[in-house]
Amino acid sequence: MSRAEWHQVINRWRLPEGEILQDRIGQMIRPALYAGFFGGSYTRYVTGLQYHLGGRTDTMELAGLAKITARDHVLDVCCFIGGPALQLVETFKCHVTGVDIAPNCIAAANRIAELAGLAQLATFRVADAGNLPFDDESFSVVWNQGSLENYATWLREFDRVVAKDGRIAITFEIGNNDPATHDHRWRLEDVIRFVENLGYCIEHADDITQRDIEIGWKALDRQLVEHEREFAWLLGEDWVCQAHTEFAGAIAEMQRGEWGNGRIVARKSR
Repeated sequence: MSRAEWHQVINRWRLPEGEILQDRIGQMIRPALYAGFFGGSYTRYVTGLQYHLGGRTDTMELAGLAKITARDHVLDVCCFIGGPALQLVETFKCHVTGVDIAPNCIAAANRIAELAGLAQLATFRVADAGNLPFDDESFSVVWNQGSLENYATWLREFDRVVAKDGRIAITFEIGNNDPATHDHRWRLEDVIRFVENLGYCIEHADDITQRDIEIGWKALDRQLVEHEREFAWLLGEDWVCQAHTEFAGAIAEMQRGEWGNGRIVARKSR
């Protein structure tokens, strides 16, 4: 899809009436989402506005651990179309800058912020997480949900742009680092050690694998069941079966200990 076609899609958006902002946004973006405007993965179609396990619950838990307040300026790295960023702005009245490498996602995020009346506090721009276009110590919080792999460059960039006494708040995949399975994902203790060596005090660190099975994959499967007729009508019954299979496979892999998810909040002490 060309840039002109992106803008034709998002310029036609109108925010529906309702009480809960995130539900209204989700309703508005659903046709573009199902058309593959933001990518074609099963999880992306079902998660919608918040493309990470746990959705709004995960965002609120991480915000609580990071002690987000209205005084903060948060950098949301790999922000997708701005769901968590807008939730933080609406809830805490903080400033959030979101970055993502996908121009169509950033165009959508800026349009959603405008329609939601949050554009004064939430802005979005195209950027590479490994080469952030910001000055040193520009943000009080650097935030990332579910996108960090074994990228030391990303963590060094997070460190560069977070202010002294600022926080890094991240969720990420963890593995068992088993050479036999060629699993090169970090273990939770590897990330803890790396962040501590950058000069941070770990305020919170935990393995959230079991939580993400319950409020992540199982919740996605329940949501798929709840809207199964709609998904089948729009995307086909084979698509629905394949989505169920993918979610069940991820649950089984996590239960076998093949991989999981971790969470860290750390404060810059140097």
